[in-house]
Amino acid sequence: MTDVTTIFDNPLYTLQQKTTGTGNNQIDKEAFLKLLTAQLKYQDPLNPMDNTEFVGQLAMFSALEQIINIGDTLNSFVSTKTKEDAMLLGATLIGKTITTTSSEEFTVKGVSYEDGKLKIDVGSKTLSLDEINGIKA
Repeated sequence: MTDVTTIFDNPLYTLQQKTTGTGNNQIDKEAFLKLLTAQLKYQDPLNPMDNTEFVGQLAMFSALEQIINIGDTLNSFVSTKTKEDAMLLGATLIGKTITTTSSEEFTVKGVSYEDGKLKIDVGSKTLSLDEINGIKA
């Protein structure tokens, strides 16, 4: 018969003080694998995990990996789409006269996309969209 104290010395059953995490609350592939291997390591050899449960957990891991890949693909798509939209907007400004928030007028010479923002080249300086108050034909 198994000693009760050895069962509760198992890290899976040990109560620990709740701490406030500083990271995100999402589980990633590595954390899932660590949980799965810990579960396998500390399972009772006389009462092993059911095969269907194990296969279910592996399927869950596969699904998690695919969801992470889909998320990465969507993030890449959104980033590219945002840049394309900004450049298209900027291209419509080239050659037009813009008025800044400080009431200065400039003719747009070109545009660029830096640090996730559209930059407007007016020759003497570079402006952001926040600094533009109006557009003249």
